[in-house]
Amino acid sequence: MDALVDDTDKLFPQVFEHLDEVETQDSPFDEELLRRAERNLTGTSPKNLLWKVLQTGENLLPTLQQDPRPLTRLLERVISLLPFDDLKATISAQKLEEGLSSPSTPIQLLCLAYLRKAADLPSGASFVAASSSLVQCQFTTWLKSESTEVAERSLEVIEALLAVDSPNSTTVLSAGRSFGEARGQGLLWRRLFHDPDVYMILFEWTSLSKSRRDLKTKKGIQLVTISQGRLFDFIARVAPYNWAAVTTSSLPRIETQFMASTAIGEPVGGILRYVSSFMIDKDDILMKVLRQDFFQKLLGVVEDSNSQNVSTRLLEVIQEGAGVETARDVGDGVHL
Repeated sequence: MDALVDDTDKLFPQVFEHLDEVETQDSPFDEELLRRAERNLTGTSPKNLLWKVLQTGENLLPTLQQDPRPLTRLLERVISLLPFDDLKATISAQKLEEGLSSPSTPIQLLCLAYLRKAADLPSGASFVAASSSLVQCQFTTWLKSESTEVAERSLEVIEALLAVDSPNSTTVLSAGRSFGEARGQGLLWRRLFHDPDVYMILFEWTSLSKSRRDLKTKKGIQLVTISQGRLFDFIARVAPYNWAAVTTSSLPRIETQFMASTAIGEPVGGILRYVSSFMIDKDDILMKVLRQDFFQKLLGVVEDSNSQNVSTRLLEVIQEGAGVETARDVGDGVHL
């Protein structure tokens, strides 16, 4: 059995020789060799070695005639060890879009590794937010993918990007012995909730009335309900970072295509009103259970927060959805 730590001076020449054989002779991957390489790359690995592995692997990917997963797993490890400010010079938004749109799950996961690295800093989130088409592709991949692994990784990346981009978040920056801080700029939040082409995606992959799925087929409806569950999860996870974004109307001309116009005095609007009142088939027992679970998570967000002003009516809506006692005896508003 191989030792957990190899002599890298001997290991990586073997790795590069093997990758050359894969390219020139279409040899099958030596998965154990690549796994050893993966676990022997650390934060102290020489930067020139990391870059050589990344560039060699990226150059090999387009020519592969076999499952790229052993290689992309190694490249994901390399990406996690390099600063995104350096990585973004080698990867364009267009290339990331092409990868996310690939039919290959390993290629999609590799692109998500780049995007996850972007979430290390507010500037990385700004890089993503700068491209409407990239954000559209990212959210579409998350909602439409039939791969559970891709969908779960996509949501993790989206949440991480929105978290670091939140104006309420501060990221510690280090340069040698010096430290600084960077606040989120809110650019990705604005892209999501104020760019019509992006915002529409949240609705058109989850609606049972106006969908990009084929609602005439059983599979099409099943895929919509899977996307609905993903949207429930998304809102519960990002609400703590920006409560107003998920509870207020942002683009009425889109929202009214999927639900009735928000009446004056409604306690909640926007994407939360859509998922709570218009998204699911209320005769679907499973979706009703998921809806109640969603409200229970949302209630936990409200109760755990010390910075949200939540009206009595909205709190009651959330409590009723969660199946718990309402706050009807509370005054005009609750500061939680």
